[in-house]
Amino acid sequence: MAQLDRALTGLDCAATFFALHRFSIYSVIRVVWYGCLPEDWSVTVTTLAPEKSAVCTETPAAREGARGRGLPSVSAIIPAHDEATTLPACLQSVLKQDYNGAIRVIVVDNGSRDGTADVARQWVARFASAGHEMLVLQLERGNKCAALNEADSQAVGSCRIYLDADTEISPNCVSRVAAALADGSGVGICCPRMQIAPTRSWVTRRYGRVWSRLPWVAGDVIGGGFYAVSAAGRQRWGQFPDLLSEDSFAQAHFRRRERRVLPDATFLVRLPEGFADLVKVRTRWLTGNRQLARRIQGEWGRGAFPLAGRIRSLVSRPGLWLDLPLYLLVNLCALWRVRRREALGTTVWERARPLPETGALDDPEAAWPRGA
Repeated sequence: MAQLDRALTGLDCAATFFALHRFSIYSVIRVVWYGCLPEDWSVTVTTLAPEKSAVCTETPAAREGARGRGLPSVSAIIPAHDEATTLPACLQSVLKQDYNGAIRVIVVDNGSRDGTADVARQWVARFASAGHEMLVLQLERGNKCAALNEADSQAVGSCRIYLDADTEISPNCVSRVAAALADGSGVGICCPRMQIAPTRSWVTRRYGRVWSRLPWVAGDVIGGGFYAVSAAGRQRWGQFPDLLSEDSFAQAHFRRRERRVLPDATFLVRLPEGFADLVKVRTRWLTGNRQLARRIQGEWGRGAFPLAGRIRSLVSRPGLWLDLPLYLLVNLCALWRVRRREALGTTVWERARPLPETGALDDPEAAWPRGA
């Protein structure tokens, strides 16, 4: 099956080369500068009617533990599907936090077949010995939004951290997030500064150099692996709807001025290895964003970054010019696949996960350089 999937992906990409003439000059420019995503993102969601509130009342035990530490408790929610190999590095980074308050870590194994839940349970005692609490939940079916909703029903504290199971965070991450989302800060959603993990693929390196420097990626809460929401902000919606881009859904509930990137904390993102996997994951991203755009109307998000500023952000970096054609090609291939599937009425969750390389955050030089 894996060989067949790679063959089909290769055919998709080959067909895309022959189909490129169908894209207008406007389409090409849109791919480069806009990433094929809608211009406007909603901050006033009037079409979403939550089935029930996802806000959970804090238990007396958790409240007492947080009071003893002098800081409010925080919940870290980690949905995991077949993440037995990557989850340990994620949990280790959470365990190493310098935050003095109570952390409730909630891992939701949704439909895993590789023993993810068993791996997670091995960490329960470690978190308990550090004064934190860890819950391991299981769902039979693989569905990330269902996993988030299940975890939200068990969440407590002043803020929610939504963390992908293959993401690692710096030791000061939780403390910086808790401070940024404190009452009266005016911040409703935030994330640390993103770093990209080292990769073996030159294609992924080239693509990552451009993608990580897009102003709406580097300068906003993109949610690709980590985002945190205040308790008040989480009350703006009920349950997560069944969407591919649940992170963008959360972001869309906050105006640009309510979103914050924390420069002195970091989280590590692992991009797919190689051209075929990049196209697969980009296809999922585009599908999710187009799906979300049909539900939400608004004026913020990418629109908060003027077009002139977007152009300057790339044109002012000559070191990226040679990487732009590859970035464009990946997006065009993904867009062609999205349109073909929409025409056929099919939706497939596609993922590609590189092998974990732990400890990358301990080395400041392990991520991409911030300058071009």
